[in-house]
Amino acid sequence: MDVTALLGPERAAFVDLLNALSPAQWDLPTECPAWTVKGVALHVLGDDLSLLSRQRDASTDSLTIFAEDHPGATFRELLDGFNEQWVAAARFLSGDVVIEMLRSVGEWTEDFYVDVDLDTLAREPVGFFAADGPSPYWQVVGREYVERIVHHSQIRRALGASGLDTELLVGGGAVQVHAIGAWMRDHAPADGTSVGFVVGSLGSWHWVRNAEGWSVAVGDHDAPDATIALDPDVAAAALTRGIDAPGLRAGLSVSGDATLTSPFVDLMLGFLAPPAT
Repeated sequence: MDVTALLGPERAAFVDLLNALSPAQWDLPTECPAWTVKGVALHVLGDDLSLLSRQRDASTDSLTIFAEDHPGATFRELLDGFNEQWVAAARFLSGDVVIEMLRSVGEWTEDFYVDVDLDTLAREPVGFFAADGPSPYWQVVGREYVERIVHHSQIRRALGASGLDTELLVGGGAVQVHAIGAWMRDHAPADGTSVGFVVGSLGSWHWVRNAEGWSVAVGDHDAPDATIALDPDVAAAALTRGIDAPGLRAGLSVSGDATLTSPFVDLMLGFLAPPAT
């Protein structure tokens, strides 16, 4: 799963969106309760700087440094605490500076990810793919791409702007389908069992069970044992954490063996929907 070709177009669209903001729009609230539009943009910038420093330059990661002053904190507490600290500290940056930094750091990140061997193991596990140990860079890049389109879409929704281009959404959907397959590794029906996933008008994929887990293929299976379909009206929002779990459940329909699809649906409700606040 290689989404490196989408990094540049997504960042260009993000920068164009921010360039058109009025001063008042930078201060609009978003779905992230504590963050304005500017806060979300600063969070994206902080992610970029952190990834480059620890992955490309092998620097000590931000959470390790933050943990020195917060002994006993859980991983989630460290992550949330560092993110809040960064956004609060960086609020003095002007919108123009934020945009220029996002453009430049986006280029540096893209250059690094395009050059790295995607099968090379990174220094860190990617929990997004249920990893227990160091993950290959294709998972690192995929996780980062989904993070970007989610925050990009949060800002678009806050502004009442149109959604992301289909190509950018489909790339994020493909990453998430691979991640769902990884998380379903303990759901082990007979080898060859298949489950289709139709995401509105954005496309379709299917999972096939084998000895190693669930493989992913693009398109419809010839004869799936079951199919999960996502209503076209909620597909784009579901791929960018823009719909809550009840809304997502209402938008999902299942055909075929419900026993087979039930674990997939349960996972999707937690994986694709934003956490309840």
